[in-house]
Amino acid sequence: MKRILISLLFLFAAFPVKAEIMGTPIVIAGDMLMINGIRMHLHGIDAPELDQVCDAKGKKYRCGAVAKTALMDLVAGASVRCSLKENNQAVHAYAYCEAGGFDLSSNMVHTGWALADRTLSKKYVAVEQRARKAKRGLWRGGFALPWEWRDR
Repeated sequence: MKRILISLLFLFAAFPVKAEIMGTPIVIAGDMLMINGIRMHLHGIDAPELDQVCDAKGKKYRCGAVAKTALMDLVAGASVRCSLKENNQAVHAYAYCEAGGFDLSSNMVHTGWALADRTLSKKYVAVEQRARKAKRGLWRGGFALPWEWRDR
């Protein structure tokens, strides 16, 4: 089975094929999971890094760990289906993933624990604007944008 999955990854890296992966996920971060040994970044979003610290009501908290927990809550007990979108051929694939028919990327942005990644897609920008206005998740306080935090 593992040999088949490795072959699938090499095929995916070499050709623009559309592949679907289903199974019980292991959540790695607020925007990344693994199914059947394949690491996938949720396409169109960016969540705080695991060790990133944010601020809410004057108190510091590990927002990256909270974002990971939020994604864990969304997939708890669910089978997840992911459609591979693209592969950066270095670390992981990008994928649209659903649990129970719900778009995981959209839900992470809706709850405020991830941001729309405008460099990859504009699909979640309106969802982010609503989460920001409602002060959900990260929007309750101060935080560095994940891509700026990584650049530091």
